[in-house]
Amino acid sequence: MIPFKNPHRAISIAAALLTFGTTLLAQGLNAPQDTSNAIASYELLGVRLGMTEADAIGAIKKRFPAGSQDANGRPINLRMSDYELTSPKTGAKVRAGIRFDLFPQTTNNFDFVKVLTYSGRVWAVWRDDSSGRYDYDKMLADVLAKFPGASPQKTSFMVVNNNTISGQPGPPAVEGVELYKGRCLGLPFSRSSSGDSMKLEPDCRQVFNLGYQPQIKNNVKLLASGRVQLVDLDAGRNFMTWMSTGAGTIHGEKPRTTDAKL
Repeated sequence: MIPFKNPHRAISIAAALLTFGTTLLAQGLNAPQDTSNAIASYELLGVRLGMTEADAIGAIKKRFPAGSQDANGRPINLRMSDYELTSPKTGAKVRAGIRFDLFPQTTNNFDFVKVLTYSGRVWAVWRDDSSGRYDYDKMLADVLAKFPGASPQKTSFMVVNNNTISGQPGPPAVEGVELYKGRCLGLPFSRSSSGDSMKLEPDCRQVFNLGYQPQIKNNVKLLASGRVQLVDLDAGRNFMTWMSTGAGTIHGEKPRTTDAKL
């Protein structure tokens, strides 16, 4: 995806104020179903489901080499740390994978890549791209080409002039793409400024969901403040079962990343 180079000052509207015009996830059995096993071929930042943790680390580092910049030209300073969850049974910290912060100099729970692993294999890739600003037509074409079989998510543009949001929705737009296996009623992961939460629905097997906020900013179309999730919930439930036994406990250590309450 080629970042949108806007000569004007980057949009300063807080991500918390950006709301999608439609429901993020199609409901229940009406959600677009993966009947051709397309999700197996998807990769996010070079990471695929089932990939080894070592290969996933290599892929992320290759995607964000030294000297990288974000879509606004801000230098990326990639920092890797353990991603830890709290066992619902023991209350202990458990290593659940890897967290990459793109701007670690800023203390918040935004602009990250979290790779969750079990038995050394990736079962989820979760990206928060809150700082992302991309050319609408270019990025949408790239996304549709990269993820064949995924269904567009329809919404309306948010109209922004001089950092003021219009009270009326703009023309029709596409905010991203989605594809599922099973009855999926919501996204597996959500985050706030203070932590993360996880919900592995029993009838949902796999999820791919990519969504950004379509905006018309001073008559320029762009996609902003996005998130992407690629998740094998079957493998995730195996991880949760393993964690509930008390395995993987990090003894005597304080959490080095955001505390995800389950």
